[in-house]
Amino acid sequence: MRRALLLLLPSLLAACAPATVTDLVFPDTQAPLAAPAQPGELHVLVMGDQGKGGAVQEAVAKGIAAVCAAQGCDLGLGMGDNFYPKAPASADSPIFKERFADLYGGLKFPFLMAAGNHDESWAFGGDGADPAGLESELAYARTNSQWVMPAHFYRAEWGDLAQFFVVDTAPLASYLPNRDPVYRPGGPFDAAQRDWLKVSLAASRTKWNIVVGHHPLLNNGLHGSAGSYDFGLIPWGNGGAVKALYQGAACGKADLIAAGHDHTLQVFPSGNPVCPGTRLLVSGAAGETTGPGPGRNESEFQAMDTPGFFWLGLTPGAMTLRAYTVNAAGVPTLAYESVTPKP
Repeated sequence: MRRALLLLLPSLLAACAPATVTDLVFPDTQAPLAAPAQPGELHVLVMGDQGKGGAVQEAVAKGIAAVCAAQGCDLGLGMGDNFYPKAPASADSPIFKERFADLYGGLKFPFLMAAGNHDESWAFGGDGADPAGLESELAYARTNSQWVMPAHFYRAEWGDLAQFFVVDTAPLASYLPNRDPVYRPGGPFDAAQRDWLKVSLAASRTKWNIVVGHHPLLNNGLHGSAGSYDFGLIPWGNGGAVKALYQGAACGKADLIAAGHDHTLQVFPSGNPVCPGTRLLVSGAAGETTGPGPGRNESEFQAMDTPGFFWLGLTPGAMTLRAYTVNAAGVPTLAYESVTPKP
């Protein structure tokens, strides 16, 4: 695969005319959420890489519905790769109904959606090299209030209890040079997003601050950790810019960085050496699983070969984190639980 990709690069680069840039200015975008019914408590469903369609996604959706019915869910986080192999061509594509509305519409709560590399595909599914690929998902957000995605990166507050900062990491770890030079690592988008995240986290006055992005910082699965992703031989694809984003703007400031990309469930403690003071979570098993990788980072929990999702409970004094695995019939099983007091 790598050899074929490298052989294709000269012709791809020659054909890489810059796309039209419509958003050279990247504003601070806040997604409005309804006033919380219980301001002092928040229950969050965290799923990622769910957009495969088929039996596994349907089983996990059943498990999610069961847990939310039993424990309550106020908000969902979609960690990216919302569709495979790429985003639908337009907002009126039936795939939005088949892989989102039909499966999660009955839950009734909104989902803060992040972009993944498959959502910004260009030459092949998952290359992450075309930011314009996200346009249909941005447009769908304007037609379905349950799908919250007002911009490539944005934030959303839940009263004074929690604030979520959704970032777009796809351009920072694309498997090809980005079609639009503005979005390449080190370019205007990268700088604007990093500055926005740093300033916004510093200005936040909520009890809990959670960063949401597709690519993980630490990861024991097949894709590897930021800075050494599986296409690490290609400079722009190794995730060094993802690492710089998190370490430069979020580590030690955010309480949690939640990611997907690797089709596993993992939790890394706040005492990790890569991002001290911030807990790290990988939730990418809502559509398929890919098994363990070579990583040996110390983790609190990992389930590498079973579908599932996380449930997050927040109060002013504590964060409760639960991991659920799901069998083929859609029955969820509690696989991990932790309660962490607010420092």
